[in-house]
Amino acid sequence: MSDLLFVYALDGGWFNAITHYAHKLISPKTYGCNLCAVTNGPLGAKREWAQFLDGINMTTKFLHRDEFKQSYPTAQQALPAVFRLSKNGDPELLITSTEINSCKDLPALISLVNERLK
Repeated sequence: MSDLLFVYALDGGWFNAITHYAHKLISPKTYGCNLCAVTNGPLGAKREWAQFLDGINMTTKFLHRDEFKQSYPTAQQALPAVFRLSKNGDPELLITSTEINSCKDLPALISLVNERLK
C-alpha cells in the first residue's frame, strides 16, 4: 500500500508556526494555506480529520513547503497538494492546489480525498 503525502503551502519552523497561528486568528480569510486552515484548529489537527486519517488504513505524512522542496527538489507542483508516494518513493499528484483551495470546509476535503482514493 502506498503512502499519502500532504504538503502545506507554508514553510515550517517555530517562528513560522507562531506567525501562522497568529495569522489564522487575526485574518483567517487571507491565510496562505487552505489545507492547514481546513484541517487544523487553534490547537492542532481537528478531531474529525484525525479520525478520518486513522480510518483510511494508509500511512500519512505531512510536510511544509520548505521540507517538501528539500526532500523532493525536482517536484514542481503548486501547493498545497496531496500526493501518493509510488513504490520507489516518488510523489505522484493526487489532489491539486486548485482542488484543495476550492474546499470550503473539512467535510468537502474529506469527500475529495475519499473520492481520489477509490
